[in-house]
Amino acid sequence: MPVQQTAAAIFKRVDALLAAVSPNHNVMLLRVIAALVSVLCFAGDQVFGYPALALAGTVTYIICLLLYAEGLFKTIILMHRVSAELLIVAVMVVTFLDGQPLSGALVAWVIGLGLFIATSIIRKNRERIEGLVKEGKQTARVIKDDTVREIGLHEVSVGDLVIVPKGAMVPVDGVVTEGHSSVDESAVTGEPYPVFKQAGSQVTSGTLNLSAPIHVSATRNGDDTYLSVVTKEIEESLAQKSETQQHAETIVQVFLIGVTGYAGLLYFITGDLHLPAAVLSVACPCAWALATPAAFAATIGRLSRMHVLTRGGEPLERLVGAETLVTDKTGTLTRAEPVVGKVVTLNGADEREVLRYAAAVEARFCHPIATAITAHAEVQETGALPEVTESEELPGQGVRAMIDDSIVFIGSGETLRAAGITLPAVQYEGRAVWLAVEDEPRGVFVIRDALPDTVDGFADAVRACGISRVVLATGDQEEGEAQRVAAAIGADEYHAGCRPEDKTALVKRFQKEGQVVMVGDGTNDAPALAAADVGIAIGGHRNPGLVVRSAEIVVLGDDPAAVPDILAAGKAMKRAITQNYAWAVGFNTIGIALATAGVLNPILAAVLHHISSVFVVANAARLYYRRGDIQK
Repeated sequence: MPVQQTAAAIFKRVDALLAAVSPNHNVMLLRVIAALVSVLCFAGDQVFGYPALALAGTVTYIICLLLYAEGLFKTIILMHRVSAELLIVAVMVVTFLDGQPLSGALVAWVIGLGLFIATSIIRKNRERIEGLVKEGKQTARVIKDDTVREIGLHEVSVGDLVIVPKGAMVPVDGVVTEGHSSVDESAVTGEPYPVFKQAGSQVTSGTLNLSAPIHVSATRNGDDTYLSVVTKEIEESLAQKSETQQHAETIVQVFLIGVTGYAGLLYFITGDLHLPAAVLSVACPCAWALATPAAFAATIGRLSRMHVLTRGGEPLERLVGAETLVTDKTGTLTRAEPVVGKVVTLNGADEREVLRYAAAVEARFCHPIATAITAHAEVQETGALPEVTESEELPGQGVRAMIDDSIVFIGSGETLRAAGITLPAVQYEGRAVWLAVEDEPRGVFVIRDALPDTVDGFADAVRACGISRVVLATGDQEEGEAQRVAAAIGADEYHAGCRPEDKTALVKRFQKEGQVVMVGDGTNDAPALAAADVGIAIGGHRNPGLVVRSAEIVVLGDDPAAVPDILAAGKAMKRAITQNYAWAVGFNTIGIALATAGVLNPILAAVLHHISSVFVVANAARLYYRRGDIQK
């Protein structure tokens, strides 16, 4: 272990030194420049016959070789595996000993440039993702010894009394002990409308206190709150997915060692450095090395232009084999902005009169449903509103007012029935808000979550990309609303009243039948996003902390139409990777055979190798520069 630590310290100092002298502190770029200078010097010497160019080429060649050797030895000693630097170092050594350094420099430049471009695009994209994570210091205002102290969430203990100001996030799981307020639970349960809380009501961390300050007694320690547990579940789920990458790396190790071993065997049999140099030059797997990362980088770059960020290309590749897509509703397909979808009049009432009464009362309140009703009345141009002489909000129930000496009551069906008002049967899709005048029902406002136009044909567009089943899973308790949205997008089935654990269980159930893609907003569905084979978060700018931890693909916007584009991008990327590997197999098989037969010399082998690499990169680049709809 001391030897390992000493080696790590040495490599750390070397890396710091190399970064200090590298352009943009990028060692990969320094390697590319050193190889290119060496290529130009050797080529200039062959054309003009200047010994000084040969000397300069040799110096930069050795520098380039040492740079790649440093990376190779670092991975071998610290990570106990070989890297792509093995073949670069091998071909540079063999071609140099064979008196063909130009071919070695060409190979080093081609591989280095291709990998530099690919990793640069991926790195920049990841930096954008990491830039989203700007979670502020998480604290709670706790009353202790008759004073208010602001402490870190991890310091909160069971029984602590926490003050939650109006407009603040509830920091702990607990019970309201003082005050009453409306709480937005959409981030946790998916319920799109505020829920009234009073003394004795349970509240959950991550919800938003809307209308008044409340005191909450913590029922869990800070590290055991909903948000803390969700974060732990997400990290564990994401860690399990790394096995796929580990398996792929093992295959690469075998390939790298195999190619180098074949070149060594060829030299042992023939005793001629010329043949293994040619083999390494043509078979050094630029096409293999670039086939996947170049396609990954091109697709990631294109999606980034569309304001879609992804953690590498592997999630996009997994999209191709997915059977089921599960999507959240609130904040994903809808904007959680209630609108009046329909007004049903009762007992011969006039619709304009019902609208005037409702707008006159609701204009005095700022509840989301009140805003929706007043906005609808304004659009309908109902005219002058009647005078309201008295009005009061009945927390958690509705509102009551006095108009023209008549009592007007606006609230849910349950609220009006509890007040002794008999309600007729009314068919509707959405959430019903009733208006009664002097205990007589006059109208029903059917409240719906606003659906953007882009959700039309959503399921059909998803199925066109290879998904066979589209499922809506929402925390909304109104089954009628879930049914309406499912019909609007063309879903195969829907599930209403789903809590976070229900969505996770649903994902795992469908995973027994094949791979699952989960689409959500990264809040109440964060565990399901992490549990799915691929998680796609829409609106990643709203809750970046959980989104970046849970979802592998983040849409920086609110348009669900990005999902079919992402699926199509994954499909196109997979097709390009298959084409690249088919080319690599064919080219390398023929190239190795020709080099083994002595038909190719190292220079010609390097040129052909360069052509092969250019083909792979160009084929991948089509994904980035393709015009128009990505599905075409």
